[in-house]
This record gives sequence, structure tokens and C-alpha cells, in this order.
Amino acid sequence: MQRYLSTLLIGLFVAGCAALHRQPKSMDKESQIDALLLEAVYLESNGYYSIASSLYQKLCTLTGSKEILYKLITNLIHAKRYAEAMKYIDQELKVYPDKKLYELAASVALAKKEYNQAVRWITKALQIQKDPKDLEFLGSIYLAQKRYELALKYYKSAYAMHPTDQLVNTIAYIMYFYLDKKKEAIAYLETHIRMYGCKKSTCATLASFYSLQNKIDGLISIYKRLYQTYHEKIYIKKIIELYIYEKNFQEAIKWAKKIEDKKLLLDLYRAIRDYDHAYPLALELYKEKKDPIYLAQAAIFEYEKAKKKDEKLVKDVASKLEQAIKKLDNPLYENYLGYLYIEHNINVARGIELVKKALAKEPDSPYYLDSLAWGYYKLHKCKDAWKIIHRVYYELGLKDPEIQSHLQKIQQCLKDKRDTR
Repeated sequence: MQRYLSTLLIGLFVAGCAALHRQPKSMDKESQIDALLLEAVYLESNGYYSIASSLYQKLCTLTGSKEILYKLITNLIHAKRYAEAMKYIDQELKVYPDKKLYELAASVALAKKEYNQAVRWITKALQIQKDPKDLEFLGSIYLAQKRYELALKYYKSAYAMHPTDQLVNTIAYIMYFYLDKKKEAIAYLETHIRMYGCKKSTCATLASFYSLQNKIDGLISIYKRLYQTYHEKIYIKKIIELYIYEKNFQEAIKWAKKIEDKKLLLDLYRAIRDYDHAYPLALELYKEKKDPIYLAQAAIFEYEKAKKKDEKLVKDVASKLEQAIKKLDNPLYENYLGYLYIEHNINVARGIELVKKALAKEPDSPYYLDSLAWGYYKLHKCKDAWKIIHRVYYELGLKDPEIQSHLQKIQQCLKDKRDTR
């Protein structure tokens, strides 16, 4: 019989199976069994359980094999032909007790939602031999009945015999979501991971629990272990996101360097205003990608990092920004360059022109309006400047120190003009 069962491993095509099944009647018994087995296995593997069961029925007659009988009953169960499956089970159980048949009978009862009967059958199987799969099955019956304490008891018993990731996940979910044993669920998972390693499914479950409780340190620890185990960049990105959430940018930068994500690194340098590192990196990205946005950013970083903002620096920064905005339709950079021209009295008219372009896109931006007010002030149009800065300060509520300084100077400009008159 072992020779027949070994053929279960052979790959098949439908045509090949059909050809084997149509062999002449004169073929010997072993060849006939082989042909039927091949076809039955193919049909079963493709979900044709009802047809497969008819072939297994023939094979039972030919071989008298217990293994073939189990296959027959299993296919009948998959085909939802429960009465027929139980007929074969009952016939065999009249002869002698059989653990596998008790398990199959329990499967039939569970499929029919006859939970008490399923418990009786699987208990009989456990009386013959204690098996973690049967204990798990018993746990699943109680889980289906929402008898969570009993379900947990048997899942734990199964886990004690055979600690798997699937079992520990099930136990943890029951504890966490159904029995409100959140700390115990987390402790169970943490112990399993320490003993058996950080498998994806188990660590993902623990990560989800940490996330629900907003335990950022726990999440970071889990993603670090996952990265150490699998070396996948996705876990580094999760670590970086969590450090950013905590505003721990220095740690985020360390991990961003591990995956050489220059764009992310640039964003992090900008977040902590580390312009000394941001400036060369932005230039490097511009050379690599030819994207003008990096040239614009490099220009801003060059200006912001400089201790001495002399005319040479301003003109160099302005030149970069002028080059960048030819290809960019971005009000942020138009306003920045415009304000630069206005603040340093290089080309106030050009500065106002650029600020107005930015305002055409974002007319209510208090920062762009402040730039325009400052431009009018530089042209001694104090009344126009006052109308705008008054709106920025009193209506839009932007009251940072620079705005206050502009407001005071524009007020003084108006006062001086009145005094002159």
C-alpha cells in the first residue's frame, strides 16, 4: 500500500489523469489502483471533492486501506455530504474505536454546528491519545460557542504540548479581546518571542497590541527585532516613523542612514534645522535627480545656515532660486525669493512681483501678505503696507516676533509721514 500512497506526490494534468483512467480493462489491479489514485488526488487538490469521493470509494473496495477510507470520508465532509460521511464512520466504529474516525466525526458535528456532539467525539479521540491538534480542535469548538474561558483552557493545553505561533496568537487574541486580560496577553506573546524568536505573525500581533495601547517604546523594540531577524527595510521605515512621532529626530536620522534614504534624511535634517547637513545633501540630490525642488531647497539651506548674510551670499542664493522657479510652480519658493529681494534691498520691485505671484495661488497666506506689506514699506508706501499688515496681525492672528517688528515699523512709518505733513 505504501507504493500506492507514494503516488500522491506526483504532479498531474487532467488529460493525463483521464488517459490513465481509460486504460484497458485487462490492466492489472495495481495499475488500476495507481490510475484511480492519481485521478482522485488531482480532483481533490482542485476542489472536486464529490467526484473525488466516488473514486476513493472504488479505491476502498479495491484496497481495503484505512488511509483511503479516511480520504473518502474527508472528501465527503468537504463536499458537505455529512450523512454519507457519518455512515462510513459509524460502520467502522462498530468494529473497533479509531482515533482518526472520532476526529472526523467531530469535524462533521462542528460543520453542522452540533457543538455538544463535536465535544463528545473529540473527547473520545483524546481518551485514546492526547494530541495537541485535538486539544486545539476542542478549543475551537468552545470558541465558536463563545465560551472563552473554556476555549482558552484547551488552547493553552495544546500550546503546552506544541507551542506554535498560530496557537500563541489565538491565545493572545482571546485574552486581549474577549477576556480583557490585556497585560496577560502581551506577557504571553513577549515570553513566546523571547523563547522562540520574533516570527512575523507573532511580532505583528504584539505590535498591534502595543499600538492599541500607544506603547511607542514597545513598538520600536518589536520592529527592531523584526529587522534583526529579517533585514527588511520596511521595519526600519516603521522605526523611523515612530521616532519621528516621538520627535526623536536624532535616532530617526541614525536609522535613515542605514537604508540610505537621502530624501527622508533631507526631511529629517530640515525638521531639526540642521542646515549644515541639509545643504550639501540637497545639492547632491539635485545633481542626481535634476529636480529643481532640490536646487530651491539647497538655496534656502545655504542662506539659513550662513552666519554672515552678505550681498555675495544673497545674490548666490537668489541666482539658485531664480533658476529653480523657472521650472517650479510653487508659491513657497516664489515668496521666499521675493522676501529675500525685499529684505536685502536688492530688487524690491522684483520681490513684490514674486510675492504677488505667490499670493495669486494662496491669497490668504499670512506669510505671503506680510512679505507684500514689507515690500510696500521698503517703497515707502506705508498706507498700503499698513492695510495689509493690520489684516495679518489682527484678522489672521499671525503674531510672531518678526510680524510684530514689521507692524511697529510700519506704524512708525505712518506716524513719521503724518508728522512731516
